[in-house]
Amino acid sequence: MKYYLYLRLNAILVLLMVSLNATSSDLIGKIDSLIKGKRMTVGVATECNGVQFTFNDSLHFPLLSVFKVHVAMAAVDKMQNCGISADSIIHISKKQLHPNTYSPLKQAHPNSDINITLAELLKYSVALSDNNACDILIDFVGGINHVDSYIRNLGISGFRLCETELSMHSNIQRCRNNWSRPSCMLSVLKTLFESDNEGFGLICDIMHTTVTGPDKIPAGTPNGIKVAHKTGSSDRTEGIKIADNDAGVIFLPDAKCYIVVFIMDSSESDQTNAETIAEITHEIITYYKNRHI
Repeated sequence: MKYYLYLRLNAILVLLMVSLNATSSDLIGKIDSLIKGKRMTVGVATECNGVQFTFNDSLHFPLLSVFKVHVAMAAVDKMQNCGISADSIIHISKKQLHPNTYSPLKQAHPNSDINITLAELLKYSVALSDNNACDILIDFVGGINHVDSYIRNLGISGFRLCETELSMHSNIQRCRNNWSRPSCMLSVLKTLFESDNEGFGLICDIMHTTVTGPDKIPAGTPNGIKVAHKTGSSDRTEGIKIADNDAGVIFLPDAKCYIVVFIMDSSESDQTNAETIAEITHEIITYYKNRHI
């Protein structure tokens, strides 16, 4: 009897493995079809209810502003360790607000110093993708190398952080130095959204209010479904866009779905890049729905 049950269980496991591989191959085929003929390299990592899928995960994709999530995590860690509350006010001199970079904070205060809460500064950096706010937070935690070390100490690997927004703007090719495998970014998201850490909760709440990239992951998501995400986008050099990214969490009615889509070295338009991210998002959601996850 025990031997019979053993055989039945093994047969079920084999069938499940075949089904998983077949379904995974279907998703690979969908993504291959979506990017066929497009001059770009795409990386994907996704997980829903423990079922994970990756595509081109061995490649190093430039993070661009997605790394602002890592910076925010290091910032709230310092706040907690030093007993600094999110509503603590910090002073920012106008010299810290560099011109010629994307900065809604600078636009709101073009010629003056600023007093702002850390919570507001985090929102500028993450939800509005403000480059000056990001670099001020990097200085706050003790430098970009500290951010890199902090994330590694969480047990996450497969990435590198060594550039600030200012250094990347001084030489566009430095954007490539802050890189991640898609699955590594997936681990960062899971660390954030599956923690009861109050500081991480603040970042999650901010990511729900992201205003950049409504044509990326959110555009591939069913109406009425909440999305928390962080985008990244580079300038172009000789017509090539170094990176166009989105990484986030989709809150389906019965599951939390993590999705990371990275695009690098794209000769396609910004619109095509965004549409590709949205289409891949749609296919991922369909993939999980078909498996009743």
